[in-house]
Amino acid sequence: MRRSRPIRIGELWSGFLDSNPVTTRKLCEARIPEAWNATVGPAVASLTTSVSIKNGTLLVCLSSSVARHDIFMRRAQLLRTLNEKLGMEIIGNIIVK
Repeated sequence: MRRSRPIRIGELWSGFLDSNPVTTRKLCEARIPEAWNATVGPAVASLTTSVSIKNGTLLVCLSSSVARHDIFMRRAQLLRTLNEKLGMEIIGNIIVK
């Protein structure tokens, strides 16, 4: 289809994301490790051995029991902050191991 005016890549991208919610969700899920590190800070991020998501549950493995307890106690706050950073409700629960 020939267009009468050029379209900005941002317009195309937002249109693509609006029409493909599954792709949008996958892109947000791919940003979770980066958002995790930014949310918990460099000290806890350095103690994090893995971050993964499955069926809306974020599984976080930490190498320190003290950090594990801290994250366990703050998981409701972290859940809200992470979902805000991701721009949509991706995470429904956080499990800390």
